[in-house]
Amino acid sequence: MKDAPVRIENRAQLIYLLTEAAELEHGIMCSYLYAAFSMKRDVKEGIPEEHLGIIKGWRGTILQIAIQEMVHMSLACNLLTAVGGSPHLRRPNLPVSPKAYPPSFSLELVPFCRETLDGFVFIERPEDQEGGDGDEVGTGAPSLQLGAFSDIFSSERQYQTVGHLYRGIEDGLRYLTQKVGEDGLFLGPPGAQIADAYFSMPGLIPVTDLASAEAAILGIVEQGEGARGDSKDSHYGRFRAMQQEYALLQRDDPKFEPGRLTVRNPYSMLPNDVGDAGQVSMLDDPLTSNICNLFDGCYALLMQMLGRLLLHTGETEAQLVRLSDVTVGLMMDVMGPLGDALTMLSAGPSHPGLAAGPSFRLTRDVSTPPHQSAAWALFVERLRELSAYIGFLQTRGVMPSVLKSVRESLARYADQLDET
Repeated sequence: MKDAPVRIENRAQLIYLLTEAAELEHGIMCSYLYAAFSMKRDVKEGIPEEHLGIIKGWRGTILQIAIQEMVHMSLACNLLTAVGGSPHLRRPNLPVSPKAYPPSFSLELVPFCRETLDGFVFIERPEDQEGGDGDEVGTGAPSLQLGAFSDIFSSERQYQTVGHLYRGIEDGLRYLTQKVGEDGLFLGPPGAQIADAYFSMPGLIPVTDLASAEAAILGIVEQGEGARGDSKDSHYGRFRAMQQEYALLQRDDPKFEPGRLTVRNPYSMLPNDVGDAGQVSMLDDPLTSNICNLFDGCYALLMQMLGRLLLHTGETEAQLVRLSDVTVGLMMDVMGPLGDALTMLSAGPSHPGLAAGPSFRLTRDVSTPPHQSAAWALFVERLRELSAYIGFLQTRGVMPSVLKSVRESLARYADQLDET
């Protein structure tokens, strides 16, 4: 039976669904990054030399897809700004509550393995694909109560796939354009958006009218599930190819295991919004817990900086370039090395034989600073605090060598922002 359409009748509903889309893209990105960080990198980890190149290629593919998910999140934020909303970079911590999204989206942080890859294929599956278990999930849009003239409030909408959600948003954009006019719908300031000029990320376009909104949605859907009849280069197609290659390698070598033995959903501090505390692995190695906290602090700052780029009001062109450079630097020189390091550190005595991993924990105070001068001062202050925190850790015993370069990067980025 064909899924019921996602119906949008007013701006409040549109903003609600775009907010949910931004959250989903964000959570999916974190799931992919965790899997990539957990992949083995050396023959010392029990991987034959001939398999290292394959695993490296898989890891590169997953990281590239994760970056594209960040582009999709940013496009959802551009769409929000365009229709009068604001960028949304918050999301539920993982694993998500079963009440957060439709049942198809049980997002969590799990190490790379065949089952994890199967889950990624399921997330990215095309909207019209026969999905096995996914077809059995009740995902029809709730109907209006008998006699109700209209659903004036923003409320939950059910969808089965990412494509189903975005096609509903696209239909809503077209309907509201007819209802209030193009100028009436796209009333957000065009300059307060981010484009690929700052990140060199193809597809990250500003949204100013219905045509650019449709182009943004088409890019998201086709990059994820693929164009109609051609999904080879999409996220779905690339994960499917990886899935098939994995099966062949495991057939030839049943002991083939490209992922490190890490815990699921690691935390050094338990957030109050996780879906099931029983699925969380609390880290109890002191060193690992401290580095996990460091990662979370850097990740929260990264989200605040990205939010500022998506909401910029008052920055000069030079400042936007500088802030985007520092944001990319945080991703590459800080988050990447720390995430890799955590998947090689002990999770603690409660988890014998298992390594840890990054939590991507968000707290209530993670929001985009709205005022330019205060925002930049806060960014500089936080970068220096995080750098000093590493200095404190380094005085307490043997530390991973990666901390030295991460500390230097944080201090350098603070100086760069302080100069602008």
